[in-house]
Amino acid sequence: MLDLRIVGGTVVSDGRSRPADVGLEGDRIVEVAPRGGLGPARGEIDASGLLVIPGAVDAHFHCRAPSHPERATFGSESRAAAASGVTTLFEMPISNPPCSTPEAFEMRRELGEAESLIDFALYSGAGFSDPARAEAMAECGAIAFKLFTHHPPPERVDEFEGLCAGAPEFILECLRAVAGTGLRCAVHSESQQMIELFREELDRFGHPSRPPLVEAVAVGLVATIVRELGAPAHIVHITSRLAMEEVQAAQALGADLSAESCPHYLLLDESAIPEFGNFVKVAPPLRPLEDLDYLWEALADGSLSVVASDHAPFTPEEKAAAAYANSGQGIPSLEMLVPAMLDAGLTGRIPLARAVDVMTANPAKLYGIYPRKGTISVGSEADLVLVDPEATRTVRSSEFLARSGGSALAYDGMELRGKVLTTLSRGRTVFEAGRVIGESGGRLVRPDGPPQHIREVRGAG
Repeated sequence: MLDLRIVGGTVVSDGRSRPADVGLEGDRIVEVAPRGGLGPARGEIDASGLLVIPGAVDAHFHCRAPSHPERATFGSESRAAAASGVTTLFEMPISNPPCSTPEAFEMRRELGEAESLIDFALYSGAGFSDPARAEAMAECGAIAFKLFTHHPPPERVDEFEGLCAGAPEFILECLRAVAGTGLRCAVHSESQQMIELFREELDRFGHPSRPPLVEAVAVGLVATIVRELGAPAHIVHITSRLAMEEVQAAQALGADLSAESCPHYLLLDESAIPEFGNFVKVAPPLRPLEDLDYLWEALADGSLSVVASDHAPFTPEEKAAAAYANSGQGIPSLEMLVPAMLDAGLTGRIPLARAVDVMTANPAKLYGIYPRKGTISVGSEADLVLVDPEATRTVRSSEFLARSGGSALAYDGMELRGKVLTTLSRGRTVFEAGRVIGESGGRLVRPDGPPQHIREVRGAG
């Protein structure tokens, strides 16, 4: 007898939608059958009229704890994740101390396992040229590596130790060091040399300029290096057409180079800067509307294969008090990831199945945890989300559960279609009827095998 069956819904997973029932035993999916095809179960969820999708894998998330618990903790943010349909968080290594040594990795693993409601993975910093150090981090269980191609912010050097490589020759050394592990390296691509070139130039809003060239030059450099090394890499938070075209050119040449964008780069353009100021300060910055349109085209054709939150929490008080030049860079977008992509799929901006894949199967494949995560398949862990596709909601940052959710003011008033009703993490109900259930239970997620290379057919639905 099954422990639980979810019946009457439409399963959206792995590029297709189909009427199906899902059977669970313990923390695993054991059957996916045509409607009415499952045997008896101890429990049942009626999903009639609902979508059943895999729990989202947020491949770009910042926590801040334990050094800044007022901004976020694993406990607070994992509860926010569960309420919004995210069941796996990949934490970036910016912390104090940063996650670039085995000792720091172990500390963060213990913290996450003590507090997180849902499963999580940890990146290692990649700002070093020693292959033995890279192997040590891989043996700890790092999901991947993270490298910044610019110097750390002067006021945050401690948080970025072991994460940055500003000089082209050091970028090469770092990428070569981590390539030996076989793990993917996620790269924040902004050229230090271009940042310095434009340092004295102001944008149209009177702020220091970081034009698309700053981003695209770094993407081109990284793309060339990883193609030469034959190593897998991932460009995080793509913002511009110029940078995206560098990714597409590398993909056309056979590089295992993937890219992601984020809710703020897909929903907000630079016109939000005069209105919201510090609250939309991000790096790279928000771009003109035509860049957003190109990113949506790239999502539709598959060359842009992941959407992740880049959840970067700073409290509303911190954001409001600082001058723009000194304000923390980031928007708390965790609770916008699944709603933004559901809305895009349900309103026809991109096909629904692709909207689901870019936050489920694709990140799971790219980081070597598919099919354990990111899919509704027999043998997969039972990370599931039930969605009402007809419901609409008005975004109110004041209702976000993230500890710094009030800094997401720029999303207020957006009308989005689709509403998360229930979230299951490895078969445990962690969100239902508007209520988060539980306090902990999350586990560290390690790669199951080598990262996969996603090959999309341009124009596929």
